Amino acid sequence: MGAASFFTKAFGSDADEAFRRAVEEAEYRHGKAGYTGTIAEKPGYTVIPNSEHKNRDKEKYANSLMAEQDDRIDDKWGNAGAINLSGTQVAQRYRKRNGLKGNHGSVWLFFGMASC
Repeated sequence: MGAASFFTKAFGSDADEAFRRAVEEAEYRHGKAGYTGTIAEKPGYTVIPNSEHKNRDKEKYANSLMAEQDDRIDDKWGNAGAINLSGTQVAQRYRKRNGLKGNHGSVWLFFGMASC
């Protein structure tokens, strides 16, 4: 059994809700049988502090953590990484594309390695 990297965005009133929605979407698209290589395999998430990625491209920073095999997100059985995308153009596009204008909450980027 191997591992695959994943990157997914989700919206929620907080990180917990966004994570649940991301997992539900992955299970809907890929099933609940396990070893999907998606966020559905993750037990939780670890928020990457804003101080680490302030004034940086959030998606590129997540990619750099993956490339560096950062311990917080490199375990296929461990938590996903989570970066709040609030205030970015990526979040604005996500909100527009998903009809979320005016809804209270944040767009989160979840990423990491998952069993497949």
